[in-house]
Amino acid sequence: MMRTRGVRPSKSGLEEAGRREYFAATHLRHAGNKPEWYGKPFFLEPFQREYIWNPVFGSGRMVRRSDGERVFRRKYSTALIGMPRDFGKTELICAMLLSEANVNPVHEGQYGIVAYDETQAKKIMKTLAAMVRQDRDLDALWEPMKGEAVNRETGAVIKVFPYSEGAVQSWHFNALIADELHVWADDSVWSAIVSGMGQIENSLLLAITTAGEQRSGLLWDLLHGSEEVTCILDDPAGYCWWWGAGEEEDIDDERMWARLALPSWIDVDNIRKLRKKLSRKNFERYVLNRWPTYKQAGRAMRPGDIRACCQKPSSFDFERPFCLAIDGATSGDAFALVAHQVDDEGVDQYHEWVYDEPPEELGYYDIAQVGQLVAGICQRYRCPVGIDPARLLYWANVLQDEYGVEVYAVKQTNEIMCAASSLLVNSVRAHRSALGGLPKLAEHCGNCIEVERQPYGTRLGSERHGQGSQRIDAAIAAAMAKWMTQTMPRPVDFAARGGFFTL
Repeated sequence: MMRTRGVRPSKSGLEEAGRREYFAATHLRHAGNKPEWYGKPFFLEPFQREYIWNPVFGSGRMVRRSDGERVFRRKYSTALIGMPRDFGKTELICAMLLSEANVNPVHEGQYGIVAYDETQAKKIMKTLAAMVRQDRDLDALWEPMKGEAVNRETGAVIKVFPYSEGAVQSWHFNALIADELHVWADDSVWSAIVSGMGQIENSLLLAITTAGEQRSGLLWDLLHGSEEVTCILDDPAGYCWWWGAGEEEDIDDERMWARLALPSWIDVDNIRKLRKKLSRKNFERYVLNRWPTYKQAGRAMRPGDIRACCQKPSSFDFERPFCLAIDGATSGDAFALVAHQVDDEGVDQYHEWVYDEPPEELGYYDIAQVGQLVAGICQRYRCPVGIDPARLLYWANVLQDEYGVEVYAVKQTNEIMCAASSLLVNSVRAHRSALGGLPKLAEHCGNCIEVERQPYGTRLGSERHGQGSQRIDAAIAAAMAKWMTQTMPRPVDFAARGGFFTL
């Protein structure tokens, strides 16, 4: 655990924090995606009160303003909270923002949440609006609008902003939540927010996040300091609470798991299940809230899992239905065709045609020859062929126009490829992929790293592109083919169809 030293909420501060907690308990109700919690009063968990709520809202003292009025002035204008995933982050930040805006109302006040992308912004605003809607008083006070809520009495605004320096440049926030700081590349947006809040009395900038993928960027600099960014632990106006595994702790130490399981809805059993499902890297980041320390943490599939899959000989059956997917370099120096089907035992079976060593005199493959191969496969087996026309538009046109191949668009967008990548990775991790006799596919799977693409998760990527050991085309094609098998209507036996597939 990492925490600011000497945190002692004052008596008047505990009263301030208590007023906000009372407001949350009497006016706010859970609005997340857990049915068993939805609609129930929002009561703070003990760890939320001790490490977040009271230190942020209750540290400070009473002062007399120039007009003679005594007011509470908070000690910390900036707070950085780091905790594992599924600790109730979204509901907590909505509760904190609503409590601050309602208990300490400011005429024309400005309250914001900065999310990294539009999808996450909509998710947060949906939760906040649901909390408002469930209380009669708040529903009458706040008018929900697109992307914001406006106080009908004070004119105050609660608004969700995208991760953009220009979006926050002209705003002077009374309180702002910076969500998932680990994906903030640099301090440009952060600095724009801080500069705008500089002259606002009792302003609060609260950052809440999980650990990052790389030990760099704004979050890492805030925790450890850099030439441009002051370490928050050295900032007298900054508060930090970071809950996660220590650098030297064993990732599989269940005593450490028990210590981290602060929320009432998480126990060692939950963590044990996640350990089996997640890669080491993602388990460290999302469950232990620690930057990955494993030297191969970036690998999407562990070498041991790939070796275990290679012990299963491929028994691909061309007489049974299958899907074929194609990936390749736009330069034409590599192409991968991978067919996929699931056998009666639930094992993923693949067949590969991989070309990643072009003739030296040309440096690329004759696209017509590869097209003839695809055409031959399709004409013989009538299998659906998936390809991303945005990446290989010319080839898609050649297959359709010259060879009469019916091409199905499998766009390599983050939404599709994160799902497709997850299907392949989980299959290899569970040793349900038969990779025996498929050297290229096994090699390309080993070359893949995980690339985060919020809010969809992670997708397969490469450390570097080009010829050599970092090819991943076959793995991408396998993921696309498995995604096609998973999402397309399942055909009956090939022979029973009379040689035709119906989609």
